[in-house]
Amino acid sequence: MEVPRITTDELKAMMDRGEALTILDVRQPGAYATGNKKIKGAVYLDPNNDAAIKEFAKGLDKNGTIIAYCT
Repeated sequence: MEVPRITTDELKAMMDRGEALTILDVRQPGAYATGNKKIKGAVYLDPNNDAAIKEFAKGLDKNGTIIAYCT
């Protein structure tokens, strides 16, 4: 399965249009903790915590737009 990539400008435009998005911040814990840039409304998921990811995924709208970002 190919996952499309978008630019930060494209993401901003989607957010500005008020599109329903689920934004996932999946950076490593150290990068998240020390990072000074976070996207408003993004949900942090530790990429090393499979159980938490699986639990969170149960509540996702599978037909909705999901944006994941990392470093």
